[in-house]
Amino acid sequence: MSDERDRSDAGAPVVVDVVMPARDEATTVAANVTAALGCRHVRDVIVVDDGSSDDTAAIAERAGARVVARPGSTGSKAHAMDAGVQATDATHVLFVDADCTGLTSTHLDAICEPVLDGRAEMSLGAFDYGWLNWLVLVLPPLSGERIIPRWVWDQIPVTKHAGYTIETRINEVIAEGRHRTHAHTMRGVSHRTKRVKFGVVDGLRRTVRMYVDLLSMLKPVGDVRWRAYWWYLRGLTITGR
Repeated sequence: MSDERDRSDAGAPVVVDVVMPARDEATTVAANVTAALGCRHVRDVIVVDDGSSDDTAAIAERAGARVVARPGSTGSKAHAMDAGVQATDATHVLFVDADCTGLTSTHLDAICEPVLDGRAEMSLGAFDYGWLNWLVLVLPPLSGERIIPRWVWDQIPVTKHAGYTIETRINEVIAEGRHRTHAHTMRGVSHRTKRVKFGVVDGLRRTVRMYVDLLSMLKPVGDVRWRAYWWYLRGLTITGR
């Protein structure tokens, strides 16, 4: 990993844009665009329409987002996120999932501030799971609601842009670089689960497959080192359990 001091945006004025990957999220995308536009640190909101078959793009545009289309895509969160990053010159990217429920501008302000104040290189908000929040906050984060400097994204090889595993790749850059992370619970925030989107049986099958894919990224099957989790924990600050 390259030294943080060598990144190309060092000393540049801080600019934060939201990148929101979305595929068939007409139900929730407008509310999340509104929340993102209300974040006091955000300049622009970019919704990447990842081959939707519904009115996601039109609804996002009416809500005030700039829409980047990936027509013909069969769905890849990583490639959708990259399309959004490539569409902005921002120094920092705030990723927001289009399927959140209960998300507000205040939640996003709280995610941005630890990074913009210089307390962390990555900051994220975790969904509210009630009494399980303490556990969720110390596990390797899979949350889509996070802010990172652009140089973190740029350190992920394009060959590792693969679907929902992209969050693990972001974690890997942070951990391997011994960078700091701030995490907190977003009170009252959840999301439309795969069971809601695809039905109970198909949703459960997709969920199981997702976790199998994520676990297979670890050595010796994959290339993510187990010790990276230890380095991640050493740089982790938690508030708002």
